[in-house]
Amino acid sequence: MEIEEKYNLLIIGGGPASVKFLYNLFRTSRLPEYMNGLGIGIVEKGKCFGSGNLENKMNYTTYPATELLKLMFFHKTNQMISICKDLTDTQAYKTLVQYGEKCPPKSLAGFFLRLLGSVLLKHIYTLKKLQIFHSQREAIAIRLLADGWFQIRTQSLSADTQIKDKYRTIKARHILLCTGREQTPADIFCQESGLIETLKQYPRYIVGSGQKAFECAELLLSGPVMYINNEQINTYTQKVYTCPLCKSLKCSCFGSLIPQKYLWHHTDVALPEYKKGELKIHFTKPPRPYFSNHQNDYITVPQSQINKMGEANYLTGLRGKSKILFLKMLATQETRVSLSQDEPNTNQFIDGKECKCNQIEIKDTDGNLVEFQYSFGLYQLDDKGRLKTQKGSLRNLYCYGSNCITQEQLERGCQDEYGDCSIGFDQYDLFFLNIKNEIITQWFDNNEFPLTAQSQVSKGGDFDSDPSVHSEVVETETFALNQLQEQFKQKKKKK
Repeated sequence: MEIEEKYNLLIIGGGPASVKFLYNLFRTSRLPEYMNGLGIGIVEKGKCFGSGNLENKMNYTTYPATELLKLMFFHKTNQMISICKDLTDTQAYKTLVQYGEKCPPKSLAGFFLRLLGSVLLKHIYTLKKLQIFHSQREAIAIRLLADGWFQIRTQSLSADTQIKDKYRTIKARHILLCTGREQTPADIFCQESGLIETLKQYPRYIVGSGQKAFECAELLLSGPVMYINNEQINTYTQKVYTCPLCKSLKCSCFGSLIPQKYLWHHTDVALPEYKKGELKIHFTKPPRPYFSNHQNDYITVPQSQINKMGEANYLTGLRGKSKILFLKMLATQETRVSLSQDEPNTNQFIDGKECKCNQIEIKDTDGNLVEFQYSFGLYQLDDKGRLKTQKGSLRNLYCYGSNCITQEQLERGCQDEYGDCSIGFDQYDLFFLNIKNEIITQWFDNNEFPLTAQSQVSKGGDFDSDPSVHSEVVETETFALNQLQEQFKQKKKKK
């Protein structure tokens, strides 16, 4: 097993968080400086770069399509990044434009992120002649070295790899964990095979009070968003995405370029015909909808759940179609679903609150396992975006995406059953400084830091917020919710 490569920054995981992170570097003209010297490397256990598990999901995102399209434009000038212009010919881009301020299907979002990832990797190769993406290579262990470097042991998951090349090591000055979360029962249910198997059992019970629980209920009531084969995709692939290395359309040099399926539409399936109150959501804490303004006509929001911008439940609230479903339940427009604080009297239920980050073995310089601090199954971060351990914050090991939780989120009651707790892009201004300037004198940092990451970040910032955390889903301002608003006003008048 030989030391194969060295990087200044190694990104472990090639899903949505990695693509968004790199594109926000690109949008703010910071990517070139990070590619200098030892540059950036990415290891991903799958073939694709950018989509993660999103392409397998059959429901909708919690953010509008415009949030994804923003990644194609420079932040300050709002001009389209040149490498993204060819994507405007693809059906995926055209479909996202049609969705506009509405929430697109997760499968469409995942496929589009895969297209973005592929053109970015191709661009880096064209400029630097570097292939930074290592597909089907899983990071299985990390070791802290006495000289301040990380040593990462990887294994190849490709069936074509020879035995002598199966295990290799990489050295890195900094690591960014974008490993995401483990697949939960709710995630599996939202995929095709999981939905089909669950429907056979006539599901009537869902456990949880957050985004995942209500997404499962919405899927049972309205059916899945499917996507079908279309021969036109081969034309677009041939035009834009032929691999410059091997001239193939089926390689994974720059992420898998061939999409499995193509057109997205809502599909009718044999859904259960629920009677009044038959589908129950069992919760331990009351569901919380997100509002861009806490002065709303629906519910009273405690001050502890309001941020400085006046947003209510901005870290924990229901969004998109989940929010609409909950408000319809409050207005008695949707009577097939009911809420219950009792435990379900059966083991046949959909678990909508289980949550756990994908973990990786990390050992210190003495070979002892590093004990990290977790909250609700997620890595705890300090104010610099570094992972917290029992000995202090681990220097130069950062985390980004849905696998971590910040102190601010903990203070605001952000829990697994309340859904996605991803750190926002704007909180990474500080990270960009640290990754270049911090020099290791010891591995663990016991200094006291301010309680919130936000307090160390410029409020103007160079980065747009993570749509799953900060953006108002404009779809909630549709005609359906306007009607709901009127109903709530009428109820208040009567009182």
